[in-house]
Amino acid sequence: GIGRERRCVALLALPTPYVCMLFLLAASPPPLRRAPPVMLSSATTAKSALRAALAASDGEPKAPEVLAAITELEPFSIPEPALSPLWAGDWRVITKPDFPDSLGRDAAGRYKFSLGRASFNMFAPQMLPVAIDSILNPSSAPAPGSPGAYEVIVKLDLLLPDASPLAATMENVAECTPVDGNPGRMAVKFGGGCLRPADGAPSEAWRDTFAAPGSSADLSRMQRFQLWVARRLFGLRRAEEVAADGTMTYEMPRAPEGYLDILFLDEDLRVTRGNRGSIVIAERLPG
Repeated sequence: GIGRERRCVALLALPTPYVCMLFLLAASPPPLRRAPPVMLSSATTAKSALRAALAASDGEPKAPEVLAAITELEPFSIPEPALSPLWAGDWRVITKPDFPDSLGRDAAGRYKFSLGRASFNMFAPQMLPVAIDSILNPSSAPAPGSPGAYEVIVKLDLLLPDASPLAATMENVAECTPVDGNPGRMAVKFGGGCLRPADGAPSEAWRDTFAAPGSSADLSRMQRFQLWVARRLFGLRRAEEVAADGTMTYEMPRAPEGYLDILFLDEDLRVTRGNRGSIVIAERLPG
């Protein structure tokens, strides 16, 4: 009915983080405060300035000095980056994790979040704290008639209350395609992902922790409504049980499409801004 449609529209208008892995909706990002630019003479100098600004801002990509450094770097990007084979490769994110509601840091300096916030409510127990080790961003280049791949792979520890941490890998998989008429923009559509033990076979503690992987017991009313909308509109399916190898999956066959503007790309650095304004800076891994 009309009331239900209005609730769906209100939900989809809510702000979402990172690249809006699950609810990517095209929208203009809000204006960001930038520090005054300082003209630099080469790509090498501009990249060094960006890395220095990122280090000084503790990895915050929207810090004014980082935004100013990105502005100085953009003119040195290769032309038509969405069409370039340099898009492909193994990339490591060097900006801080952009999941919502950080729980601070652990003794090793790693950012902590709840599993629900880090997985966009895909996996339970939702309130289980996790510590982020690293975020990888492997990508493959699209071919004529075939999309490329764009993945977000999060290496993390599950912080159990009365046991040793469990090492885990969370993967989110998307298709990517250059946008017609805009060779600097890549359309991205996330279709699913998984959470699995990082070291292979699941331990007893892993199976005990995820005895009810599809549970919504600790979700708020709004979070339950979000999942209901995702099931109805996007075909979301969450695993109701853990596979033999410990993997839990989700699928979203009718996922909405977002995009990434490629602000800079060369042989070793990539800077993108998502349709909701999230900025990700990644460096190419050797090999």
